[in-house]
Amino acid sequence: MTKPNKAISHALSTMAVILVIVIWQLYAIRIDNSSFMPGPIKVFTALFELLGDGETYKIIFTTLLRLIISIIIASTVGLFLGLVSGIRYQVEALLRPVVSSLRTLPVISIVIVILILYGNAVSLYIISFLLLFPLIYQSELDGIKNIDSTLLEVLKLDCDKCSLPAVKMVFLPLSLPHFRTGILQSAGLGIKVLVVAEFIAQAEISIGKELAFAKAGFEYSYVFAWTIILIVIVVGMEHFIQRYLRYTTK
Repeated sequence: MTKPNKAISHALSTMAVILVIVIWQLYAIRIDNSSFMPGPIKVFTALFELLGDGETYKIIFTTLLRLIISIIIASTVGLFLGLVSGIRYQVEALLRPVVSSLRTLPVISIVIVILILYGNAVSLYIISFLLLFPLIYQSELDGIKNIDSTLLEVLKLDCDKCSLPAVKMVFLPLSLPHFRTGILQSAGLGIKVLVVAEFIAQAEISIGKELAFAKAGFEYSYVFAWTIILIVIVVGMEHFIQRYLRYTTK
């Protein structure tokens, strides 16, 4: 396999973005109604207006803080239970129905039920946790299960595989790549789920609430502008987490 050329990759990515903008502009011209289908110029004008308002950064920070707290909680619980389930099949069997249910339930159903039960204050964190936990848990569990069986047999002969040294020196390091993938995936999924929850709950100081207000006021240029901000946030978070985890595993 040939090694990818970074310059060519960046050029192709840029061309793809330009192509999307061109198609977007052509479609906006065809619709010929900027109120319902704003063109790129109108959207970017709204975007720069948002970026020039200090309140925008407060809104972004608040939503990101909710996301980070949710990821930390889901990662901690997912790592622990995934590790225990990988070592003890009894725990995996016990948790399987719960994890499967959370993975198959429609997002909108979870959002509505939790909002009814707990209100707006803590429901955003609960919703994010319930949807992120299965992903991170399964990543850690897969990491444990993919450890070389020969190594596990040797480990079983030398010491109890549930001992703290075995967990610290074998299970955690060897399962880390899968766990890292789970965290990276949860960042993108988490922001989507959280914003949907904020949108439905009309949470104070949130991107979801801004999207709801823009939609209600038929200000679709701001809906597009906030969407662009969300894309940048997701890409930026995944890049930051990937670099951080790569640095900490050196």
